[in-house]
Amino acid sequence: FRYLRIRNYVMKASQIIKADYERLGKDPVKPLAALTKLIQNKGAILLQEGDTVLVLINIGDKAVELHIFTQESPIRVAKAMIQFIKKIRNTDLETVYGSDVQEQTLDLLSKLDVEVMPSDNPKYKWMAKV
Repeated sequence: FRYLRIRNYVMKASQIIKADYERLGKDPVKPLAALTKLIQNKGAILLQEGDTVLVLINIGDKAVELHIFTQESPIRVAKAMIQFIKKIRNTDLETVYGSDVQEQTLDLLSKLDVEVMPSDNPKYKWMAKV
């Protein structure tokens, strides 16, 4: 039992984002500052389920740019994604865009009945209609 690790706490969104950047060998200071400013100016919102955070950045025309940050196992990320999809579908958003999502996340989205397709916006790699 000495090695049994029970995670019943939830990290703050900023901690999750910081840890994800650090895991990738990137400095989190500037992106966190930029994100904080976007949130304060109502240009972005955060959704959090457990230790997974989804950042939605408003790009206009009922569209958002998505970024996911996590400190969880793939099964927990899948459970969080189900909740995020439900929340997004209950908004007036029509399109979501992304670039920096791993292939396994895109596969998961398609299994969760989200049709992922090549982006119609050259700034992004993929898109999905809500």
